[in-house]
Amino acid sequence: MFDQDEIIAKIKEVKPKVVAIVHGETSTGRLQPIDRLGAAVREVGGFLVVDAVASFMGAPVKADEWQIDAVVGGSQKCLGALPGMSLVTFNDRFADEINKRKRIELGVRGEDAQTAANFVPSNYLDLTQLQDYWSPARVNHHTEATIGIYGVYEALRLGVQEEGLANRFARHQQVHQALNNAVKALGLTIFNEGDHEMPMVTCVEIPEALRDTNFQSELLTKFGVEIAASFGSLQGKIWRLGTMGYVAQKGYLVRFISIFGAALLQAGYPADVRAALDAVD
Repeated sequence: MFDQDEIIAKIKEVKPKVVAIVHGETSTGRLQPIDRLGAAVREVGGFLVVDAVASFMGAPVKADEWQIDAVVGGSQKCLGALPGMSLVTFNDRFADEINKRKRIELGVRGEDAQTAANFVPSNYLDLTQLQDYWSPARVNHHTEATIGIYGVYEALRLGVQEEGLANRFARHQQVHQALNNAVKALGLTIFNEGDHEMPMVTCVEIPEALRDTNFQSELLTKFGVEIAASFGSLQGKIWRLGTMGYVAQKGYLVRFISIFGAALLQAGYPADVRAALDAVD
């Protein structure tokens, strides 16, 4: 997690064209504060681009209020739709900027089309072409993953219309806290507890006695439950437990704690499963 004052000071010094930052960093379980960065970036004429793949639909991402120019969300995490798609939103000033590098392909280019000299040399992530695909012009770009889009639409309908964003965010936070309480009752330690934790990922310090064991693989093969490790400096030091989307519910949490606790006991760790189940409430 980075201090916003330090980021803003560097923005004023460097005056970057684009500041890209991750809102929810799953490898460490941190939720990066970003509410003051947009204004600072605009002061120097730049653009703030936010990766909210893991936090989208699980925690507030206030694009307009925080003056974020572009946000990328994920379909498969807290939204709970099919994987393989990215949800993108960007404002008019961002659209105006990328359109300065627009080129329409020769095969579909009309006589009045204007082509920038420094165009984007790729069809794969060219938002200017995608804008034309989504626009009334319907300029062909690719074949849509239609079934996946229907899935995203339904997931958004369930999240926004039926549950409501405020209730959804509260549910993720409540389940996260309940999981934290249960993990501590098992006798384990939350990694940097209280330090801007993501409400959809709980990071647990791996006990020394289990660090060089096959606990994760045995949990999967024997109990059918998969938990994530981390990488870099945290590799082999923490487990990551995800509570995203539909699975962020008390029933699933009780089931997980029962299995997780049993696996810990089988591995020789003195877990208090009864206390952990009581802590879920």
